[in-house]
Formats: sequence, C-alpha cells, structure tokens
Amino acid sequence: MRNAFTVRAVLKQLPVRIEAAAAYGDRLLLGTASGALLVYQVTEPAGDKLPTLSLVDTKKAFARKAIEYLGVIKEAGVLVCLADNVVTLYDLHSLSNATPLNNTKGAHIIAMHTAVDHIDNIPTLVSKVAVYGKRRIVVLEWRNAEFHKTFEYSSAEKIVAMQFASPGLLALSTTREFLTLQLPLGQWDDLFPADTSSLRTLAGSFGAGGMYGRPDDGGRGPGNKAASPDESRLQQPTAAGNSTANATTSAAGAGGSMWGSWTLGLAGSSTETKTTISRMPGERLLLCHKDIGVFINSAGKLCRQEFAEPMSFMRAPSGITYTSSYAIAISSDAGLPSPQPSSASVSPSLHSKFNVEVRNIATQALVQSLFLAEEQPLYVFNGSGGKQVWAIGLNTVWRLISIPIQQQVEDVLVAAQYDEALSLVAQSDNILESEKEELTVKIRWLRARWLFREQAKYDDALTEFTDLGATPTEVIALCPERVAGNLAEDISDIESDDEGEEDGGFVEETADDAGDGIETPLETSNIKPKPKQVLWKDALYAVMRYLTEHRRWLQRAMAESKREIEYVVRVLEDDDDDDDDQDADNESRSTGSRKTSSKPTSGRTHSDDEGDSLPHVRLKRLAFSLENMKIPVAAMARVVDTTLLKVYLECSPGLLGPLLRVKNYCDVEQSEGLLIEHKRYMELVDLYHGKGLYRNALQLLQAQGMAEPQQDGSSTSNNSLRGTFSTVRYLLRLPADQYELVLEYARWPLQTGLEREQLRHAATVEDNSTKSTTNGGESDDEDEDWPSPSYIVEMVFADDRPAAVEFPRPRVASYLRQLSLKLAIQYLAYVFDMWQDKTPVLHDDMVVAYLGLVEEERQTNERDLRRQLQQFLRSSQQYSPERALARLPDGWLFEERALILSRLGRHEQALCLLVFSVPDLALAEQYCVDNIDSCANVFVLLLGILVSQPPSDIADNEAEHVRDGTLLDQDEIKSADGSQVDVEVARSKIHRRFAGRLLSKYHQNIPASDALRLLPSDMEFTHDMFVYLRGQLCALDQDMRVSNVVRNLRIGEDFQAKRQLQRLQSGYVVVSDTRTCPQCLKRIGSGTAFAVIPSRGKGPQTPVVVHYSCLQRQRSANPTDKSPVDSVDSVHEDPHAENDVTPTTRFALRWT
Repeated sequence: MRNAFTVRAVLKQLPVRIEAAAAYGDRLLLGTASGALLVYQVTEPAGDKLPTLSLVDTKKAFARKAIEYLGVIKEAGVLVCLADNVVTLYDLHSLSNATPLNNTKGAHIIAMHTAVDHIDNIPTLVSKVAVYGKRRIVVLEWRNAEFHKTFEYSSAEKIVAMQFASPGLLALSTTREFLTLQLPLGQWDDLFPADTSSLRTLAGSFGAGGMYGRPDDGGRGPGNKAASPDESRLQQPTAAGNSTANATTSAAGAGGSMWGSWTLGLAGSSTETKTTISRMPGERLLLCHKDIGVFINSAGKLCRQEFAEPMSFMRAPSGITYTSSYAIAISSDAGLPSPQPSSASVSPSLHSKFNVEVRNIATQALVQSLFLAEEQPLYVFNGSGGKQVWAIGLNTVWRLISIPIQQQVEDVLVAAQYDEALSLVAQSDNILESEKEELTVKIRWLRARWLFREQAKYDDALTEFTDLGATPTEVIALCPERVAGNLAEDISDIESDDEGEEDGGFVEETADDAGDGIETPLETSNIKPKPKQVLWKDALYAVMRYLTEHRRWLQRAMAESKREIEYVVRVLEDDDDDDDDQDADNESRSTGSRKTSSKPTSGRTHSDDEGDSLPHVRLKRLAFSLENMKIPVAAMARVVDTTLLKVYLECSPGLLGPLLRVKNYCDVEQSEGLLIEHKRYMELVDLYHGKGLYRNALQLLQAQGMAEPQQDGSSTSNNSLRGTFSTVRYLLRLPADQYELVLEYARWPLQTGLEREQLRHAATVEDNSTKSTTNGGESDDEDEDWPSPSYIVEMVFADDRPAAVEFPRPRVASYLRQLSLKLAIQYLAYVFDMWQDKTPVLHDDMVVAYLGLVEEERQTNERDLRRQLQQFLRSSQQYSPERALARLPDGWLFEERALILSRLGRHEQALCLLVFSVPDLALAEQYCVDNIDSCANVFVLLLGILVSQPPSDIADNEAEHVRDGTLLDQDEIKSADGSQVDVEVARSKIHRRFAGRLLSKYHQNIPASDALRLLPSDMEFTHDMFVYLRGQLCALDQDMRVSNVVRNLRIGEDFQAKRQLQRLQSGYVVVSDTRTCPQCLKRIGSGTAFAVIPSRGKGPQTPVVVHYSCLQRQRSANPTDKSPVDSVDSVHEDPHAENDVTPTTRFALRWT
C-alpha cells in the first residue's frame, strides 16, 4: 500500500455536536444538533502548506431542531436544509428567506443532482432535488437557475437509499432490491436483488477484462489484488453502543452537483449495515450492500466492460465518497479486534485499527487505510468537484489532502504497481492531457522494463516496447553484458550454476503472498529461486524473436528506400538521481525483495506533531524523457544484426549460418572477436564473404587448413576446415573480378596436392607393398579434405559457372603452366572442347605445354603424350605453325614437325621427314591422303622423294633401319653370294617397290606425264606398273569419249538457240491508238512504255501487250511467280485491233 492522502484534523473538540455538513466554493457549512449553522471559510494556501478554516458566520436559530441534512444548489443559489423531517429552502448567499416545503413532511432521504440536459434539443442546466418520505417521492426541478416544477411519485415499498444516475433516471434501493425510476414518466424498473450473494453472482457474470485489466493482473505486482470476500477480507462485528446513523442520508450526502454543490446529512451511526448508493466519477453510481458494490452507468446498466469484478471492501462502509481516482469509504468498527488470519503470511497491519479505506476506482485495489484517532468518523463527503474530501465526526472535522499525482505515481512505481499507476494517470483530473499522455507512455515504458527484468514475461515486455515504438537498443540494454555490450545496464549477471549459489536477483511469489490490497513481505525461506541463467536463456529466446521480426521490418524499410526511421528514445534528465535510483534497484534485487517502507501505512494514526507541511518525494523513476528521434536505418540495422549474432551464439548457434550467408549489417570487428572466441570459423568465413573481405576469409581458411589435427583423443572432425577442400570450396564463391585473389590462394592447395602426389608416387616406386600398407591407413575423409590438383582445376577453373567463364584464360593458363604442365593442358583442353575458344595464344600455349610435358616424361609416358599432341596439331587450326616449329627440339619429334610443316605448305620437306627421318612409308602415304585436298600433286612429291636420294639437311634414320634389318626381310638382308647387302641398294629396292604400289593404288592422282618423267629408266616393269599404265590409258580414252559427247551436245544446243532466235525476231505486234492494257484497261499510247508477253498456249501465238508499270506491279505482288505469262493468258485481245484503220506502228521484238 501507499499514501494517497494526508489526513489533518482542521477542527477539533468543537463545543457543539455536528449533525450535517455541506461545502461549496470556499465555504464549509456545518449544521449542529441545536439547530445552529456554522459557516467557515476555507483557505487553500500555495505550496505545501495545509488549508485553514476560519469561522465567518454563525446562525444560532437557523432551525428549530437538529439540522439533519444540508445541500447546496450553487447554480440556483439555493441551500436545502432538512430539519424536523421537513425540507426548507434558503437563499444560499444570505442564508435567509426560508421557504418550507410542506409536501415534504416526514422526509428523511434527499438526493440532489445538477447536469446539462437537452430539452427540445436545447442544452439546459437542470438541477433536481428528490425527497423521500412517507412512501412518496417529491422531485423539485430547476432549469437554468429558475424553479420549474414539482413532481410526485408514490412508492409501494420503503426506500432506504436513493441517488440520481442522470437527470432523467433515479436509482433507488429497498431492503430487498435495487430499482430505477424514470423521470418524469414515473416508470419503475427492477435491477437486481440487494443482497451480498446476488451481487457476487452478478459480478461473476461480468466479462473478463476491464478498462485496466483484471485486478489480479501482474502489472500491479504483488500485494495489489482486489480484495476477495472469501480470502483476504476480514469480517468484523458491528460495534455496539454507537449512535444511530441514517445510511440513506449518508448516501445522499455523498452525491451532489457536478458543478461543486456537494452535501452531507448526518444523523448518527447505525447498529445495522444498510444499503448505500454513491456517486462515482464518469456519471456512474456504486450500488453497495454491506461490503460488495457494483457499478451502473447513467442509463442504469451494469458497467461490465470497465469493471470486471465488484468493488470489495475490507469492512462494510457506512459512507462512501470519491475523487477523480479513488473511492473513499469509512467504517464504524475500527475499534474492534480483528479475527486471527488463517495464513502466517498476512501482514500485521491487518490487526491494526483503521476506519478510512481508500481504493482505486478503476483497479479496485486497496490503496491506503487510515485510522482517525481523535474520534470515530461518521460521514465523508467531497466538494469543489471532488477536489476536496472531508470527514466529519461528532466534534471533529478532518480534511483528506490528496498527495500530488506525480508523487503518487512515483510511489506506485516504487512498489512495481504499473497498472495502478496507469489507472491513476488516466483518472486524474489534475494533469493536462498532453502531460497525461506523456506520463502514460513513461509508465508503460517502465512497466515493459519491469516485465522483462522482474516478472520474466519477456514476450509481453517486448510487445509493449514495440507498441511504444521504442528503439531496439532499449531492449538490448536489458540483456546481459555479453549480449548488450556497451549498451548493457549496470545490473549484475550472476550465473549461479557454476558456483552452486542461488541467484539473489530473482524471487518467486506464492499465492499467499499476493494478498488483495494488502502489502505483505516476501517469504523466501521455503522458495527455491530459479537460476538466472535459465531465465536469461528464456529471455534471449524472446529477444531473438523480437530482433528477427524487427530485422524484417528494417529490410522492408530499406526496400522502400527509407534512409531514416523514427524511434522513441529514452533520455535521462538527471544522471545523479538516476544513478542513485539504479543503485537502489540493484540493492533491492540483490536482497531478493522489493524495496518497501519500514513502517506500514495501513492503520497509520494521525498525529499533530507531524507539522503543517505536506510530505515531498523526489521523483526518480520518472526522471527521464521520451523523445522522437530519427535514426539512420543502416545504423540501426548494424546494431540489430550484431546483437542477433550474439543471441544466436548464446541460444541457437545453428542459426548463425543463415544470418551470415545473406546480406547483413553485423559489425565486423565485434562479430569477428565473438566468432573467434567461440571457434565458429565457418560462420566467420561467411561473415567475411558477406562484407567483401575475401582475403580475410582466405587467410583464415588457409590458417585453419594448415593447422595440425587435435591430439586430445578427438578426431580431426573438430576442425572442419582442415585441409585444402574448404579453401577450394570457398574459391568457387568468389566473383569474376577477384581472379587475382583466386590465383593467389589457389596456389597452396595446388602445390600441396602436387606434393602429396609426388610422395605417393615415390612410395609406389619404392615399394608397392609399403604403399598398400600406408594407403590402407588413410581414410576417405582424409582424401576428401585434400583433393587432387586435377580435381581442383576442374572445380575452380574448368567449370561452367559464370566466374570461371569470365576469368582471363591466358593468365590462368600461364599460372597453371608454372605449377604443372598437366594442369595447364587439362584447363586448355576444357577451354577448347567446352567453350570452343579459338584464341591463337591459347592454342600456342597448348602446343608449348604439350612439348614441355613430352620433354619431361620422355622416358615414361611419351607415346600417349605424343599421340595427344599429334591429334591436337591435326585438329587445331588456330595455333601458329611458325612458333610451334621454332619450339620443336632438334633431332626428335619428326612426325610432329611434319604435321606443322604441312600447315606451312612445305609438303615436300614434311614427306622427306616421314620417309627418311621417321621412317615410316605408311605414314607418308597417309600424309598424302590427308593433304590431297590442299595439295593436288602431293603423291607426285612423294613419288619423286622415293626415287631420289635423301637431302643432306634431313636426318637419315632410314639407313639405320635398313642396316639393322628393320625394313627388310631376313632373306633380303644378304645377297645371293652371302655378302652384306648395300644400304642404298636395299633402300632403292624398298622405295621402288612402294612407288609401284602407290602408282597402282592412286593412279588417278598421279598424272602419267609426271610419273614417267620421275621414274628412273632402270625401274623394273612390274605388275603395279602395268596396272598404273592401264588405268592411265583407260582414263585418257574415257576423257576423249566424254569430250566428243559434250561437243555434239553443245552443237545441237546452239542450233536450237539459233532457230528460236530467228522465230522470235520474225514476230511483231501492232499497237494502235485504241489498244488497251488488259491489266489496267487503259489505252496504250505511243509515248507509253509497254511490254509484250508471248502467249504460250496452244493454237496461234498471239502476244499480249501490257503497260510496263502494270507488269512491274504484277511481279511485285507475286514475287515467287517468275513467269507473268500465265497471269495474262486469260486476257483477250481486242477483236477490232486488226481491222483498225488507224495508222499503226510495228515493233520488232527480241526475245531474251
């Protein structure tokens, strides 16, 4: 509980007995038992001083008997007085001119109301006084300060309480039920029974939730729940011997005008509890029976939405009044002992005496309980529109002075009752609307922080921050320092699991501790607090969801090209006060309890020694301001993404990859340190890649790839980046413009792979058994971590991904040639086969690579390499033969040299190499077949070489082959006499034999004139020669026959052409002045260009004459019709053309 009011006895030990009171403006009217009227002036001093009362007038004979009721109609200037059961009206200003109302004899209940009512659609100030007596209700009405009319209504039952709900509705209560009376119709309507059980049942049908939530909502914290009749409320017996009190008069006194006309009637206390009807702010009434009350609105309907549960008092009130925020009830049984509580957790304050109970109207929570020690208060009422609260005893007048709303809010916030604070601000009429809105936002801000820190309601807190438009840094600051970093608040983050100690910053609350309206100390002896590490885990999961959603929101803002976003930012106004407040909070959390006052306010006894000034509380929790600031989207995205990375590290490391592999705004420096600390190297590579720090990523991959495996009993799987495969895989992700970086960091995987291949090859050569033993110990995973160089080239360079296609190919070929000629050949072969690259430089590089590789592996794999080189030399047309010829070694690679010479057109030299240097006559024959299209006399050149001696500049390897018998049979090696055969003779014999075979096989390609000229005279006439000559003669005869046939055909064709020409030249056409064109039907004049088209139909050939322009249009319209004759065949000749006597002109035609 807290202090909402400060009570001061402004009048004490009066010599008269007070029976009635009324207040208006700065006047306080007291009616005594002797019929005297005391008029006091109320002085409201400035500052924190207390108000003072000064007696300004005394009307000793104001009434003949005790004044039972006083009421003021300020708007009409009327004072209503009830004495001797008769109502009398007085002039308010002079307190004279008494007007008794004889029709009110026997009156004992009065209700008054002033409001603006629309009569005939005209706003009218209406004041009404309802008087009940002798089962009759008399209603007096004033309109615009002028008396209007009197109404009378009869009642079938006895009325015990009465109050206006609106100018047209009167709420009443009998001993059994609540009723309404519609004015001026006089229609009675039943509401509900007037008993406690019915009110509780009725309240149970209310919908859940209200204006500020249910009273047991966690927003008000422990010890702030509405009182329950069965749990926390203490029933006490009614005091015996007290004077009789008229409950209805008290209820009427609690009401009054909304313009400041507030009244009270006193008639002593009662020994029985009566039903009361009290006015509440917002045109509502509180219908109370014993300790249970429900609210109705101005239409007589239950306030189900605003108030989810009934108003439950700790003791049955004998009088109720209100301010803008509070309902104030007095009871007359404070002096009796309370029953023993059933739970040891109930505060000792419940055993204290109190006779004033203050409750929040909106939340219905108990705010304050007071004990007026001077004497028993009998009645309570308000004045000045609810800004003044008076309590009246027999000889004492108390003033309940409201503590400033800001201080009340501060007290509520100290007690962590945030919903209570919100209701105070919403209900208060002492705050400007602009200040009220600002204060509401501040309280919601603090409540969100409290929900997060103290109640572990993380999602609710983050939702509140989102609704307030708070910057994410406010949420991040609530996280541990390892997550918040420099934004972290100064709150200890103790991880109790490691030390085996309980965390003092978290306290659980049991159901017994949450008393309704009773503040109780937290009992922690039997409670095992949860470790904060578990709570932080849950908190971080909530923060993770919040930051993820906010990240999507920032991405949408970026997609909309927004540069800045407006947030609400908390700005501290007083750093010293805030630090003190933070220290106090830390101390409170470390002790495991909420900081409360050492002396309970419940049952507080008023003392005159407290001074004449009001208490002052320095505001600390509200010492900040909330400002709207525009923050760059990129800056906020950097904070959000960096924090999200930290949260992922704590909660869900598996989500680091999806965050870092997409576009993010993580701070590189912070993220780098955190990832290295947690050994998340793969995620660090993703971070570097996303930020364009490719070199950093490759350096990290190389360092981790070259690291030694773990020796602590674990396998190399602890380091997933060990080996060269991770580097190779990352090289595939680099764009094309980073080819220099690719070449730089692809070197060590390639060199490592080459070294491993050399070691494996050396082991194979040394001992095959050792190889099998060694390789058997190597796992497949090890081979996957260290890919071969050829696989690396295939993955990085010889690949169809766009980056590899755009790499500068000569640069890559040169780079690979420096490492390994095999790799260069592999890359260039892929370039030529897949990409169809015809760059001469690359083809030259291929030739150079092959030549170098053949030179390196001359003793091992020479044959296969030379076959590949020869195939490339035959298929490629882009390499430079001059450069290739210059790079060929001397005395070797004659076949390759011959292929290059063929590209240069030097066929004779190439054939000499094949015949004498290789030597291979079949290969020479194939060479001629391959080059017959480019050189028609290539067989003649071969024939001339075969019958001649080898040139001096050609290596004559054929002679060696002849000597060692490679080219001869064993029978031909020696002559008939057994002597060694001469080399030249043997070679001449071989060549002439092969020449004869060529002549017979390719006689169509070897002219007889050239062959006979080249063949030596002593050459033996063999069957091959016979075949060759026969073929030549047959070819000559065939050519002669063909020539004769062609000559005769051409003579016949010439004769037909001459006859056709003669016939065409003999024809003519007559064009007269009346001849028309069959196409356009216009006349053909002598100056008009025309065309004559011969008719190809059967019968006499009659040519057709058309305009030349018509003929051109016809051809344009039918471009595929090459003969326009068919289109004019149907055109009829003019039948009068031949009989026309007009002179005509004859045209000789040449048909083409």
